[in-house]
Amino acid sequence: MAKKLIAVIGLGQFGKAIVEELVENGCDVLAIDTDQERVASVKNILPTVAIADSTNELALDELGFKDVDIAIIAIGAAIDATIITTALLKDLGIPRILVRVENDHYIPILKKIGATEVITPQKIAGIGLANRINEDDFRDFYSLDSKYSIVSIEVNENFEPVTLIEANPKANFNVMLVLIKRNGKSFVPGGSDSILPGDFVYVVGTKKDVTEFSHYVGVISKAKRARKRK
Repeated sequence: MAKKLIAVIGLGQFGKAIVEELVENGCDVLAIDTDQERVASVKNILPTVAIADSTNELALDELGFKDVDIAIIAIGAAIDATIITTALLKDLGIPRILVRVENDHYIPILKKIGATEVITPQKIAGIGLANRINEDDFRDFYSLDSKYSIVSIEVNENFEPVTLIEANPKANFNVMLVLIKRNGKSFVPGGSDSILPGDFVYVVGTKKDVTEFSHYVGVISKAKRARKRK
């Protein structure tokens, strides 16, 4: 299967981070920005990067955007440029267009003119922060949709090791344990693998079910939990 060509438009912190991750994953990437320094900052890892204005239809055509399979618009606060770029990419026939915006107000507009997905990083970060503050065991919190989230939990140093078969997170807590990070290395666990003290475990489920599981493996003491409930 041929690799998909992914275009990243805007190389600020958000766009640059996406480029670095895509390159690390072996993806074919085309990136542009109007800022020379930002373009220069990724030239060492990405040969197909150019100084270009994404609101210029001719420039997009000359750079081969008609061959792009997925476009990520990471311009950010420049909403006028974001809207124009989205419309131009739609006209070029790009099948999947992901757009970053700062304000939810523009989501319906962007979807009407061609965005297949709209991302609001500040909202995502805010939701994650609120959940991590409320549940001390949560180290990272990522909302997958209105119901399900993926959460990383640090396992209590006093936790008694147990295999996944014995713990049976799905049956006992209605969550899926999808990843374990141990000593800086990550792996997808099987039934015979154990949950060990100090592990970071990544689980998928509803907030309620994940919280119950965190009470089973997490680092917060029972006494502190009791104080939090008062």
